[in-house]
Amino acid sequence: MTQTSQENDASKLPIDKSVSQTINPQINIIPVGEAIANLTYDSLMGMLRLLKTHTGIANVQTPHLSWKIFIHSGSIAFIEDKNDFLPTLIRKLKIQKIQIPQEILLSKPINSLETCRLLGKIYAQDRENCLLIFKEILLENLLAISLEKKFSLLWKHLPLDPQVVLPIWQLPDLEKAIAKATDQWRTFTYVRHPYQTVQLLDLECSIAQVPLFTQVTNGKCRISEIADRFQQHITRTALKLDKLAENRTVAILPLPLSTSDMHEGLTLDEAVETRPKVMIVDDSPVLLKQFGNLLTSWGYQLSLVSDSANATKQILSEKPNIVFMDINMPNLNGFELIKQIRRQPSLASIPLVLVTSENTITNNFRAKWANCRFLSKPRTSNDIQEFREQVRAILQDLIAPSS
Repeated sequence: MTQTSQENDASKLPIDKSVSQTINPQINIIPVGEAIANLTYDSLMGMLRLLKTHTGIANVQTPHLSWKIFIHSGSIAFIEDKNDFLPTLIRKLKIQKIQIPQEILLSKPINSLETCRLLGKIYAQDRENCLLIFKEILLENLLAISLEKKFSLLWKHLPLDPQVVLPIWQLPDLEKAIAKATDQWRTFTYVRHPYQTVQLLDLECSIAQVPLFTQVTNGKCRISEIADRFQQHITRTALKLDKLAENRTVAILPLPLSTSDMHEGLTLDEAVETRPKVMIVDDSPVLLKQFGNLLTSWGYQLSLVSDSANATKQILSEKPNIVFMDINMPNLNGFELIKQIRRQPSLASIPLVLVTSENTITNNFRAKWANCRFLSKPRTSNDIQEFREQVRAILQDLIAPSS
């Protein structure tokens, strides 16, 4: 491997047969095509370091996300986030005003070798700026990985391609480069991950009058994208958003459950358990469905109870993080249910929220007396947005967001 003055932390992917002959043919320490589950971040990095004589793709998955890490002889050329790699690449290329090949705009690479060739083509156009962009994407992905807790790994060999030239980085150097940022992100109260999205809550605040801010706080843009749109360092952006979340200006939404079909050993039950669980108790099938769909779309695990008489038993069994309940229900109304719940020592401090269309002073007082939050159901379609904002604020305040 050679190094140039412009690439003092990177070297080129192999371009001749002499390099390919240095690959050690010994048996892999990491099994090929066999999923290794229940890894911590440290054990995952340790396994990647064991691949120092091999070239291939390390498929890494968490309950929320999945990546493909292109490894050559212990070094990393790129990390491909399954859900957002190409949009991120295009966005950063546009910011730097680098010409984007038509093939990246018209079609999506079907495998990692094609992605590697495409990146090589882009890199050949403007090595200096592309070097910065590729490393920025790589470090953002590695930061995202470092903030996850549970991993599965699937290793696959790849043949060397002598026509591909890309900068590559040593894994220990990359780990050192993100260590400080990782430590800072772990001190945030509301922001937990660069792939979380942000929802504006306070439509009247001064920052909500900035068009770009309202565009990126619609619950769809990742924090990493928001940083790009404002051309700001991702950690600085996260710090500002964390303060805005503390002031209830925005809500930082939990990561959704991964839909990847890669079989790394993470069962559906294990993945679901990582999300906060919300229980809704209401005798109305329509409300259960509509409210339930809303919470599911925000990434929460859901439990629906239509019979209030069985609610306490289900709460004890399922242990939700928070319970929303109606007041007017047959068999057992909301206030009676609260008394029943609070009699259970293990449920004395569980967050409870009364949801009703009867927004009266008496009901508000009784809710406070029972140590509950009070939430008014929307009466008309014009009330729906306010209801959604209040639900977000309550969830943000009473239960920790998914990490």
